[in-house]
Amino acid sequence: MLLLRLFSLIIISVLGLGAKVLDYKELKDKPKSLIKDYYINRLINEGKYTKSQIQELSKDIFRNGGAVKKSIDQILPPKYTPGVCSKVNAKNILDANATCQNMLTSISFSLKLDNQTREKLAISLNNKFKNKSQILLNLNSKNPALAFAKQGDMDSFVSLFKASSQKQKDEFFGIEFNKKTMDMFYNTKGFIQILMDLVLKRDFNKFRQNLLKITPEITEQKEAFFLGLNAITLDNTKKAKAFFKRAADTYKLTRQKDNANFWLYLLGDKNILNELAKSNDINIYSLYAKELTHSKPFNIYAPRPKIKKSTKYDITNPFVWQQIADNAKDKNQKELEKIAIQFYSKDTIAAYVYFMQKANNWEKNYFIIPENEGLNGLNSLRKSMIFSLARQESLFLPSVISTSYALGTMQFMPFLANAIGKKELKIQNFDQDDMFNPTIAYRFANHHLDYLEKYLKHPLFIAYAYNGGIGFTKRLLLRDDMFKNGKFEPFLSMELIPYSETRLYGKKVLANYVIYRALTGSNIKISRLFEILTQPALTDNFRK
Repeated sequence: MLLLRLFSLIIISVLGLGAKVLDYKELKDKPKSLIKDYYINRLINEGKYTKSQIQELSKDIFRNGGAVKKSIDQILPPKYTPGVCSKVNAKNILDANATCQNMLTSISFSLKLDNQTREKLAISLNNKFKNKSQILLNLNSKNPALAFAKQGDMDSFVSLFKASSQKQKDEFFGIEFNKKTMDMFYNTKGFIQILMDLVLKRDFNKFRQNLLKITPEITEQKEAFFLGLNAITLDNTKKAKAFFKRAADTYKLTRQKDNANFWLYLLGDKNILNELAKSNDINIYSLYAKELTHSKPFNIYAPRPKIKKSTKYDITNPFVWQQIADNAKDKNQKELEKIAIQFYSKDTIAAYVYFMQKANNWEKNYFIIPENEGLNGLNSLRKSMIFSLARQESLFLPSVISTSYALGTMQFMPFLANAIGKKELKIQNFDQDDMFNPTIAYRFANHHLDYLEKYLKHPLFIAYAYNGGIGFTKRLLLRDDMFKNGKFEPFLSMELIPYSETRLYGKKVLANYVIYRALTGSNIKISRLFEILTQPALTDNFRK
């Protein structure tokens, strides 16, 4: 999307160029799906309906959240029933009954109270709610964080950290904690969120030093990886090696193992490069390893059908396509391959690859090279960029929609699609559903890339902007601690992108880009793409 998680995609297709908003009669009997949610949302915001019709449609919502829920709530406001403690606040908490006192005195709430009030509440709650009474007394201690740690109350330790102001964090947590406390902290719900927030911001070094005490052997996967990054940013390479080794040993996905192993390579284990070069997953690290070791390249499947259309099925019909995809969910390999072959044509090659990927458990590396008039006249570099984005956005399926209603092959959000279509390209009778037409989608992507490339020259930064926005990317590049010359750069900066979606998206698009540059006859080494990331003159117009 322009803001999309790949795993949130649900297959959908366009009603056709110049599609209209579906009315109640057209929608009421459609199967529950994200497709139906999308059109219910369009009906509420653009069509004609009665309150009773929306009441009926609301019973069939597939995903009760996001835009469609907000739209329905405007028509059918949720009934609000005040709770028994709704009138209790910090000023009258002492007058409330014990049940309300216990219910409301979260650590966040209690930090707003003075010591005297907390002490009175602790006395009041001691008989029925001893644990809460102790928490309140701990908040009155000289250092509540230390008090919670000594008592092994790590849930309250975490809650206090989250609820504290920066001044309070410095006071309560800017001290040395022992190894036992840090191991308990690691095993407490909420640890990973605190860890990631601190590491991504490279913030609060005093407290982060404590995280180096965590026993590597008890860590795993993402937690171990970010503890490794924490150690890197604190210049403790010995600890970093231990945590990255643990991450590599416990990660489930090959690309994640490759990521952790790459850091072990950067930290001095040169032999691991040969292991990385044998990876069966195409990612920026395995590509780099293959380049440096001169290993055999990946096997790439780039189907090139000759005929324009091979099936009677119209994959631009959302409900037909949904039924086809749903019916294929439990098929075996041979059955899936039989379904796939029906779509082996230029117009439906994405469906062919989708089913072939399912048939092969997503283990084969398919890279579609679409043939579409929307790509006519584009050079190989621009095509490579569009293809790299499309593969990550939608697997080239022309009729997908994300949970945030990003549309089509190139996953444009409706507001952006309408702005480009109506105001910039001035397409007569443009409708946002036209984004399900691949020709329109590619033309819009090309237009949008014209805009992005006024400021950005590197495919990684273009990917960041396509996913997270040009403003986000500008702020990122203007930071004094990102993509500058330094130890472990540009790889450290690539790990510290603030948004996890954009972080992973950029890496995947960059790997796609290297493959597509090769497939379109304009090879580029990934080592070169890494090398120039810290050279502003070659990558962007924001930095001087």
